[in-house]
Amino acid sequence: MTASAQILRNLRGAWILHRDIQPDGARLFGEAVFTPVGEDALAYRETGVLTLADGQEFSAYRQYRYCLREGSVIVDFADGPEVGKQFLSLRFFQPDSWFEASDVHACGNDSYHATYKIFDAGAFETVITVRGPAKAYQLVSRYSRSLLVRRENHNE
Repeated sequence: MTASAQILRNLRGAWILHRDIQPDGARLFGEAVFTPVGEDALAYRETGVLTLADGQEFSAYRQYRYCLREGSVIVDFADGPEVGKQFLSLRFFQPDSWFEASDVHACGNDSYHATYKIFDAGAFETVITVRGPAKAYQLVSRYSRSLLVRRENHNE
């Protein structure tokens, strides 16, 4: 089994999500769930509460589809106007005790540089740096499993 196939398998289930939006000071706290769709794909849905720096709160959600293709994890948009279009192609490698992959998505004059780091079966992080004529921010998302979720997934 390739590293990408193993990572896709290990992502299944529910995750606690903490996201910092820099430099704005906004934060998102919620849950992300990876649900199997067929043999080599996962539907991703995150839901949470986005808290802006001034204290305003909003409900938020996002969806993607993660698929295994030719040794890479392909992340496609699953909501909004770009449904079905590719967002990222991630080929994981192991630089140390974790797995890592990165890719860049161009959207008009904007670029989205994404890096995924899979630390172990219970924690991973994504960093997406957005640059463009009217954009300059970074999304740092940390995912972790609760002890109960880890036990449930271990018994699958």
